[in-house]
Amino acid sequence: MPPFGYAEIVSRKTMRKNMSNRLAPCTGVFLPALVLSVFLFLFGCSTTHYKDKADTEVYAILQDKSEQVPNAETDFSIDPPGEPVLLEQLPKVERDSRELGHGIPDQTGSAIINLEQSVLLAVQRNRSYQNAKEALFLQILALTLERHRFAPIFSDQGKAAVQGDAVEVTHPSEFSAAMGKTGAIISELESLTGSQADLLRAYTAVVNEAGGLAGLDQPQTDLVHRQRLTGQHSFGVDKLMKGGGRIVASITTSFMNFITGSNAPHSAGSTFDLAFTQPLLRGAGASVAAERLTQAERDALYALRKFTHYRKQFTVDVCRDYYRVLQQRDVVRNTWVGLDSFRMNVERERAFAEENLSTQAELGRMIQFQLDNENRYINAARQYQEELDSFKILLGLSTDTALVLDNTELDKLRHSELIHPAVSAEDAVKVALESRLDYKNETDQAEDALRRLKVAANALKPGVNLVSRASVPTTGESRPLHFDLERMDWNLGLDFDAMVDKKAERNAYRAALIDVERSARQASLAEDTVKLEVRGAWRTLEQARRNFEVAQESVRLSERRVEEQQLLSELGRATAQDQVDAQNDLIQSQNNLTSALIAHTMARLGFWRDMGLLYISNEGLWTEIELNGHTGGVDPGVAVPEETDAENEGTEKEDGAEEHMLLQL
Repeated sequence: MPPFGYAEIVSRKTMRKNMSNRLAPCTGVFLPALVLSVFLFLFGCSTTHYKDKADTEVYAILQDKSEQVPNAETDFSIDPPGEPVLLEQLPKVERDSRELGHGIPDQTGSAIINLEQSVLLAVQRNRSYQNAKEALFLQILALTLERHRFAPIFSDQGKAAVQGDAVEVTHPSEFSAAMGKTGAIISELESLTGSQADLLRAYTAVVNEAGGLAGLDQPQTDLVHRQRLTGQHSFGVDKLMKGGGRIVASITTSFMNFITGSNAPHSAGSTFDLAFTQPLLRGAGASVAAERLTQAERDALYALRKFTHYRKQFTVDVCRDYYRVLQQRDVVRNTWVGLDSFRMNVERERAFAEENLSTQAELGRMIQFQLDNENRYINAARQYQEELDSFKILLGLSTDTALVLDNTELDKLRHSELIHPAVSAEDAVKVALESRLDYKNETDQAEDALRRLKVAANALKPGVNLVSRASVPTTGESRPLHFDLERMDWNLGLDFDAMVDKKAERNAYRAALIDVERSARQASLAEDTVKLEVRGAWRTLEQARRNFEVAQESVRLSERRVEEQQLLSELGRATAQDQVDAQNDLIQSQNNLTSALIAHTMARLGFWRDMGLLYISNEGLWTEIELNGHTGGVDPGVAVPEETDAENEGTEKEDGAEEHMLLQL
């Protein structure tokens, strides 16, 4: 007797063998494709790969578009710089000279940073600057998606499942089958013996009748559990053309095979589908279908221009704040020196009062002026520390950072010749209208509005599309790669949409008309704004030059007055009011000279910036070049009108008579 469960084990082995035989026809086609799809899904490229691919594509676009934008950064990157400015490498204050007085904390050990290092550090660490770089990067990143819409887009999808159900299966009665076989056996015996087997037939009839009475001749219904393997895999490509047409092609393979519960054969088949759609009226043409891509390309160019203009403004802002801190430091130093002088005058006046050479009223007045100057010194020291902390934030540093600015930068300005570009206001305006990147954005956006108006007008047309489709199945139920062209199903026709309800399209068209007028006004306003800014910058520069000359003369005069009052004081002939006035005027004139010098420097940089000719290097530094014997920060290769004589300013020139020169580094 076989061991317990032997029949069941044999049955299971037979079942697995049958299932393997049933799955064999499909494993050569469907399963490898499905496994490949699952593998690519689970073990695809890493996130670093996607980041690097995005960066490579964005930087390539930026490199290409940088050729269209003068002075655009050529090695743009949002990643941290390879060689950052490190505070640890900067020189330190070895010993505080205390020239700023007791109101300023001891600065021994603080890092000393010059103007160039400040600009480099701000470009590397300023938060707003990094935000501006990332905004440009994201704008270009959006362009990559719009370009991708017109590239072949592949898809690979698949699914597989094991399904089970239960069905009722009706079988003929085994009793009836047995009785039928019994009758056949009796007939065969009769033919062999040559005699009638009446007794056997009678017995068989009795048994058959008894079985009928017992219901053994009724059909038997069983509940059968079935299991089947199903799957589907689809690979396709979708291509959107700039003319508005779209081509879609795909191959879809389906498979089903019963594992248990049915003897039905497996089935596997594929279908190749090809569809083409081409708008003929609404949505037809590259100017309409590719409008999103066109606008994305122009938006990317606008963003690059905006960032390039921002770099110029940012450099000017860093320089302005750097000199502003130095200016306030100079105010603190001058106020402290003046306070020391007041203290000496008070002591001298007190000695004269003790010898009855001066009155107590004069002494009291001197003491009052000393207290006023102490109050001014305290306020100046507080403002200096606040502006220094604000500058640290501009550099992207913590306000706790021990940092001082290099005062030799101010000495360089004092000892250098005043740089004043000799360019007329009208010539500066002409150059600005050709060079200002923000102005170009405004004028180009007016063209965008006209283009969008044409797109809105196209949307009012009825929809008429040429539509074609072809579908080719495979032959048989188990040949998924044998396509039968004779059984191809195809159609060619037109889809028509009369667009009865055009309220939304009508409103969009009317809004586009308004946008055209608004953009034209904005472009006109931008032109007037450029003229206003350039002329204002030119006047500010002229005013700063004159203020500097006046401040120089004022300092020389104040120094002579102070020397005169000191001599008179030693002779006992000076009055307290005259000494106070002379000392206050000297302090004020010194502060005014520093302010005028810095104001002229910043006015010059602002003038070049407003003209659109401030050349900024990749590191954020500006370049000073010679312009007709004068220095200016100009983008090399830009044509600038030659300066005119003062008596010729304001006179009209004949067309084509204006001379230009090519600036080169």
